[in-house]
Amino acid sequence: MNGGQPPDDDAPAGAGAEDEVLVTSGDVTSIGDGSDGAVATGRGEIAASLSTDPDVLSIAFVTGAGDVQFLQIELDDLIPRGASASDGDVVVDAELTALSADAISSGGGAATPGGTVSVAAHLTEQGDLSLSFVDGDERLQLIETNVGQLLQGLKTGE
Repeated sequence: MNGGQPPDDDAPAGAGAEDEVLVTSGDVTSIGDGSDGAVATGRGEIAASLSTDPDVLSIAFVTGAGDVQFLQIELDDLIPRGASASDGDVVVDAELTALSADAISSGGGAATPGGTVSVAAHLTEQGDLSLSFVDGDERLQLIETNVGQLLQGLKTGE
């Protein structure tokens, strides 16, 4: 070992210089029908990453209830082959995982797999991404952000 640091070939699959996490601004709106209010705004920062083999776009965000949710969407479902955008609204399957606000505030707790959810998505040529889906708590989540910086390599074929 090199000073306690693992060599690059010990890195997990998919990790490396080509994996980029983009923390960008965005809008998160949570709509539910409870005594806690029907509409709540989540945090304005959204983390996005792009993994390869297969190409999966991961989006992490804080909901209006303070939970953290993670969506994983296969790019082949989001962007038709040969295109650089979704070219209109598409409905895709995504894997949902959630971490409750209680687990976050207590500093520990397990993430809860939410399973596969249907997501209405729209991705423009400029990378503007809009997502809407119903989460495991029956709240409608509306996400708007820009992931153009992550997708630049795909457009240029890098």
